[in-house]
Amino acid sequence: PTPHPMTIAAMRSGSYPGSDLQIIEQLPNGSNYERMIVSYLSEGLRINALMTIPFGDPPEGGWPVIVFNHGYIPPDVYRPTERYIAYVDGFARSGYIVLRPDYRGHADSEGEARGAYGRPDYTIDVLNAVASIQRHPLANPERIGMWGHSMGGHITLRVMVTTQTVKAGVIWAGVVASY
Repeated sequence: PTPHPMTIAAMRSGSYPGSDLQIIEQLPNGSNYERMIVSYLSEGLRINALMTIPFGDPPEGGWPVIVFNHGYIPPDVYRPTERYIAYVDGFARSGYIVLRPDYRGHADSEGEARGAYGRPDYTIDVLNAVASIQRHPLANPERIGMWGHSMGGHITLRVMVTTQTVKAGVIWAGVVASY
């Protein structure tokens, strides 16, 4: 029988190739980093993300990366440049590329926002974000960490049990068990 799509076995058997990141919009720079909206593919859908890249020459192997998973924000009011600004800025100022996926159905990302708890959709979007940032020429594909708040903590845990690509994770007030 086919495993339920939310099981670890089903997630591990999936394919998450990501794609090259495409710049959608250049945003005003931060203190020592550039900011932009980029997109990548996840199950054929164009998913947008906020990305920061430090100024200057990257360390040997490329800049370390933080994939930043936001918590639940109603998809119709979600904006990629609002909320969590100080956290993204803190990582970016400290020499990390930050990639903050919007998830499907949020802001201008394609697809339907069906939630993270009963469906694998948002986790799949983040797994494809990881594969996409690994392709970026300034990113170190061996130094990828993940930070998730609330629903983003749930996604962080699911990603980390699905792949060994993410080397470190922080779950802040994660909803990682049954309600």
